[in-house]
Amino acid sequence: MKPLASRLEQIIPSASMAIAQRISDKTDTGRKTIDLTWGQPDFDTFEHIKEAAFEAVRSGKNGYTNSSGIPELRQAISDFHASRYGAAYNPHAEIIVTPGVKQGLMYLIQAMVDPGDEVVLFEPCWLSYRDMILLNGGIPRFIPAGGSLKPDVSGIEDFINEKTKAILINNPINPSGYVFSRSELEFIAEVAEKHDLYVIADEIYDRIVFTGFTSLSVFQNLRERLVVANGFSKAYAMTGWRIGYLLGCERILSKVSLIHQHTATCAAAASQHAALAALKGDQRLIDEHVEIYRRRRDYLVEEFKESIFQIVPPDGTFYAMIKVPDFLRNVTNKSEYVLEHYGIATVDGLSYGQSARDYVRISFAAGMDKLEEAVRRFKKSDKSASVERLSFSEIKKPH
Repeated sequence: MKPLASRLEQIIPSASMAIAQRISDKTDTGRKTIDLTWGQPDFDTFEHIKEAAFEAVRSGKNGYTNSSGIPELRQAISDFHASRYGAAYNPHAEIIVTPGVKQGLMYLIQAMVDPGDEVVLFEPCWLSYRDMILLNGGIPRFIPAGGSLKPDVSGIEDFINEKTKAILINNPINPSGYVFSRSELEFIAEVAEKHDLYVIADEIYDRIVFTGFTSLSVFQNLRERLVVANGFSKAYAMTGWRIGYLLGCERILSKVSLIHQHTATCAAAASQHAALAALKGDQRLIDEHVEIYRRRRDYLVEEFKESIFQIVPPDGTFYAMIKVPDFLRNVTNKSEYVLEHYGIATVDGLSYGQSARDYVRISFAAGMDKLEEAVRRFKKSDKSASVERLSFSEIKKPH
């Protein structure tokens, strides 16, 4: 038979999904695996949000909506962003509601990137960006991270050439939890303007921060070249509702809308009404959840202080990168090793770029009981580290 599209040969399966499958395939029932892979809050969606969806269905709001989203939701998004960041977007022409942030990002890359165009990204970065760019014929250009996985913002111009089309920035960063400072964002905005580049800002974790946060949308010099992607999955525990949105100038979003119309038509009606209730509801509920994440973060930072596994303290998100000890550096797949030896499911750092090859990512969106047991197992491994070093030559490298 004729081959399928050759561009698929470059695509790598999702590392988090692969480790989830690895867990389900395990036959060892003597020890329960602790799953710290998923970026999914362990809280349920708030009741008033669920009730809004039920009411929408009961009242017959089950058909197609305006492709860009129901007007009241777009207005609510505009009002919310303006009140939070002081950046106003026209709800009629500068906002598109999408079936999840991931799909919105795919639309954006399709609209911006021609075959051969390059997109600059900071390592470590969310694994799907690479494949989205490749699927559209683009070339991802990764800027290696500095110490403790800090993005090398000052070196960005070394990776820009005549083929560069856009800069893609995730703030806060999945997987490291790094939050860009205002001065770093100002520099990125200046570089984009100087080299006539588009900027894609994935700000899905903007509500889950333990320090200050600056949205790229506040820089007026970026107005005509910036699109912000955001949504409801993380802050409102609505991962399965698949509802997100894009903010940007009409010149860009009018083209993105064409892709959306021919791909999904519109986001699900019930999910849109649920999202409207999320924005209109009590925002203090999110603050309570963020405080829980903060306590979990502080617990992990404290517990790992004396461990041979070293944590990079995150300033946002509900992820943390754990640096493996020296005697594991030559193990091909660190997460596979951690799973086999400690019964803890993590995501291998190499999935997020070469800079993170000596790390694994954990999610502290899991419950506190899971985190405490994971810490106990990691500490137990500390005590047996000398044994691990002696038997290193016998370690079977994961395949």
